[in-house]
Amino acid sequence: MLPLPSPAELDDLADRGWPALEREALGPWTLRFADGVTNRANSVLPSGRADAAAVPDLVAVAEQAYRRRGLPTVFQVSPATDAALPAELAARGYREHSATRILVADRATIAAASVAVDIASLPSEPWMELWWSVDGRGDRAAQAVAERILAGVQALYAASGPAERPDAVARLAVVDGWGGLFSVATRPEARRRGHAATLIRAVADAAAVRGVERLWLQVMADNTAAVALYERLGFVQASGYSYWTGSAL
Repeated sequence: MLPLPSPAELDDLADRGWPALEREALGPWTLRFADGVTNRANSVLPSGRADAAAVPDLVAVAEQAYRRRGLPTVFQVSPATDAALPAELAARGYREHSATRILVADRATIAAASVAVDIASLPSEPWMELWWSVDGRGDRAAQAVAERILAGVQALYAASGPAERPDAVARLAVVDGWGGLFSVATRPEARRRGHAATLIRAVADAAAVRGVERLWLQVMADNTAAVALYERLGFVQASGYSYWTGSAL
């Protein structure tokens, strides 16, 4: 295993692997907007260091920007975040939630070819249907926004099972020699059959021709089954984050 990347580097990779449709600079922070679809694409990324005295004003400006769009103000808080920010958010009544672990691995450790896996550079309609039915959060309009987010970066789309109705799908975003694993989803009736592990190994193998040498992924901290799977495959924890959401628009 190569040296672990910094939390700031991982925050940047995740931001680029799941790109917001709009973004605005706010001092050293980034405001991200995508019509409310997914927390990552609709939250403040405060990785850049700000003067502690400026944090309250920066938070206030961010709140105004999200309020203008009719969105709650959400911050993605990680070890790379300004140390003064969590206390400021707590004082304003923000709620911390969705604790997430970031795991990394060398691509070659995970890779294994699989003839049972279909890999494409764009998501098919059956791929989208399965992913959205398992992990989607919203109506058809929200799905259309999610499709635009997916299209914002080069990626590999893997599916196992029948092409017209796959059993499982996964996405690997390609960012500067890294592969970011997203959207791993399996039909309820097809779970516990090894589909997720097969897809992950297959996209890791296929990513070699795209110059990918290392992988990262985000997983909910309380999803013990998924964490165990990823650790068995060879992933190790490198960082983490949680979201903080304001109480009102």
